[in-house]
Amino acid sequence: MKRLLFITRLTGFVLACAMISTSYAQQSKNAQQLFEQLRDQVYQVRVIDIASGDKYSIGSGFQVSASGLVATNFHVVSSYVHDQQKYRLELVHKDSTTTDIKLQAIDVIHDLAILQSDKLDRAYLALGSTSLKQGDRIFSMGNPHDLGMTIVEGTYNGLVQHVRHGQILFSGSLNPGMSGGPALDARGQVIGINVSKGGDDISFLVPVEKLQALVQRVEAGVDTETSFAERIRQALHDDQEEFFQPILSRNFETDQLGEVSVPARLAPNLRCWGHTMDDEKVYFVGAHQHCQSEDSIYISSELYTGRMTYDYEWITTDGLNPFQFYQAVSTRFKHHHPRSSEDEKEVDNFACHQQMVGIDGQRWQVSSCFRRYLKYEGLYDASLAMVSMDSNDKALLVKFAASGISRQNAVSLFERVMESIEWNP
Repeated sequence: MKRLLFITRLTGFVLACAMISTSYAQQSKNAQQLFEQLRDQVYQVRVIDIASGDKYSIGSGFQVSASGLVATNFHVVSSYVHDQQKYRLELVHKDSTTTDIKLQAIDVIHDLAILQSDKLDRAYLALGSTSLKQGDRIFSMGNPHDLGMTIVEGTYNGLVQHVRHGQILFSGSLNPGMSGGPALDARGQVIGINVSKGGDDISFLVPVEKLQALVQRVEAGVDTETSFAERIRQALHDDQEEFFQPILSRNFETDQLGEVSVPARLAPNLRCWGHTMDDEKVYFVGAHQHCQSEDSIYISSELYTGRMTYDYEWITTDGLNPFQFYQAVSTRFKHHHPRSSEDEKEVDNFACHQQMVGIDGQRWQVSSCFRRYLKYEGLYDASLAMVSMDSNDKALLVKFAASGISRQNAVSLFERVMESIEWNP
């Protein structure tokens, strides 16, 4: 009986191995078939430095219409967008021939761009949908590190949690140069666009629905008379309105931190966590809560924007005298300025205003700072720092920061935060 059981188990193991082997063989076959079937419509995208005639940056792209529309990432062509006198664009075909191509449309929020050439064949990749199940096999194409066109097998894992703009989590390894290439289902339909790598076989894709919307705008002739700089400014302004207006239009829920009620998670797509610092060497205890948006908007290598972060720190002490406690709190009272850019061509210097404010019967030291975007009128980086002042052994520190926000929304946000704080001893 034991021998029969062993043979049965061994037989099951062999069958399982055979099924796995068959599955991998089928996947490889699918990858091979897709690569051969679709490689003619997938290109390397090059930004060429006109003065030297050599490539300045590279990425990937794929044809999405019979009229010669080609999709890629905005960040692949961003240097051309910002300086069209210095650069030009070209596609590289599988036989290494090149075709000049024009930039038609951009979507900086979702990192997409549409190129166009009337010298391409009519064949193109079909745009599908992201109605997949977690664990479905998908395939990514692109030209990594300028080594040649490749196809990568991976797994669809749904949308990334706690991000503002929606990205697909791809269990597969994307590499530099594959940005802008297509991600495909087993039928060869586009379900996403390669956008970034997270490390350890974790990568991210833009859902195909975002690309479909941009293609429809191109085909409808929208924005054809608007400069790319104005399109970027308007997109950033609209995006921050879409994010902050729902926050500002409702009552803030609060959490208790120490003896103070503070605004809780302000938006469902923020990531929040907490920790406690209890170090005998510093003679005070700090309980922290942090929240931040995880994704940012790429404008150029000198400017990333669209983030919000805030921190609360409740500090108490049994071992410091009032002067020592004041000194300890003072060293922690500083801004978490947005790190959108350090380029003086992109942003102005921070201008700050500090005052003593009464909130719920308590005195608070409050400082607010703003710096404006030099190329995108009406947008700012803004930060708020505030600390309670009426106790010798306990205090609350509050720090808010937002990049790419209108001044009006920033002021409203900071006022709402201050109004929501309540002292509950």
